[in-house]
Amino acid sequence: MSLWLPGALWAQGASQQPPSNPPAPQQQPAPAAPAPSASQETFNTGDGQLSLELSYWLTRGTPRLFGGAADPSTLPGNLKYPGTSKAAPGVVISFPAGRHNTLRFSYFRTKGDGNTTATTSSTFFSTDYAPGDYLATSYKLQNAKISWDYLSFPFPVDPSRLQVKTLWEVQYTGITTSIDAPLKPIAFDSTGAPISNTATGTRWFIYPTFGLAIEKALSRNFRLEARGSGFGFPHRSVVWDVEASAVWRMGRFEVVAGVRDFHFKTSPKKDQYLLATLPGAYVGLRYYPKWW
Repeated sequence: MSLWLPGALWAQGASQQPPSNPPAPQQQPAPAAPAPSASQETFNTGDGQLSLELSYWLTRGTPRLFGGAADPSTLPGNLKYPGTSKAAPGVVISFPAGRHNTLRFSYFRTKGDGNTTATTSSTFFSTDYAPGDYLATSYKLQNAKISWDYLSFPFPVDPSRLQVKTLWEVQYTGITTSIDAPLKPIAFDSTGAPISNTATGTRWFIYPTFGLAIEKALSRNFRLEARGSGFGFPHRSVVWDVEASAVWRMGRFEVVAGVRDFHFKTSPKKDQYLLATLPGAYVGLRYYPKWW
C-alpha cells in the first residue's frame, strides 16, 4: 500500500491540473444591421441649403395698355402690344433660414417690341395719335422677389414624404413702355416747340404675396415641385405666379424643367394701366456650392 498510494495520488493530481494552453473563447458574430426602409433613405431636397440657379423662360403673351380712372382724355387709350415677349433670363439665390427652411431671392426680366397701326384716335401717356399712324412699340418687364419658404408639413421632418411649405414673400413688379410714331410729321405747339410723337410711361408696385409650395421625392435624385403665390386688391394692383417642375440631381448640380405662368396688373386708378399674363416653359441649372 505504501508503494501504490503515492503513485495513485500523483496520477490523480496530474489529471486534475489545467492544460497549459487553454483554447481561446469563440466570438459570436455581430447581428447584421437591418436594411434601411424607404422612409429612412436620404432624399435630396432643395431645403435649407445654399444654391444658385440660372433659368431661361420661354414667355408667351404680351401686355395690354388701358385708359385708367384718372385719364383726362376723351380718346380711348387702349392698346394690345404686337408680337410676343422675348425669352426671360432669371436667377434664384437660396440661403438656409432655419432647419429645413429657405430664404430665396429671385429675379427675371423680359422685353418685347413690335409694330402696328393705330385704328382709332388714341391717347397714350398724354400723347395723341390719329387713325393710320404707324406705331413702333417696346416694353421691358422686371420682377424681383424675396421669399421665405417655411416647411409646414410633415412633422417630424421626413424627406421621403410629400412636403408642404408656406410662402411668405415681398415682390417688386415694374414695366417701362414706349410708343413711337416715327413716320408722323412733327407738329409744333403755340410757342413753336416741337410736340413729341413718342409716348413713354413707367408703372411699378411692391406687394406682399402669400402662397403654398409642395415637393415630392420619387427617388434619391428625382423629385417634383410646384408652387404658387399672389396678392391683390379689388380695383388696385394684382400679381400672382405659379410654376411646376421636375428636378434631377447630379452631384452638386440639378437640372430643372417645367412650366411657369406670371400675371400682373398695375393700378387702374392711374391715367393708364397695364396688365399681362405670361405663360411658358422654362429650364434651369442649379448649383450647390461646398463651403467646407
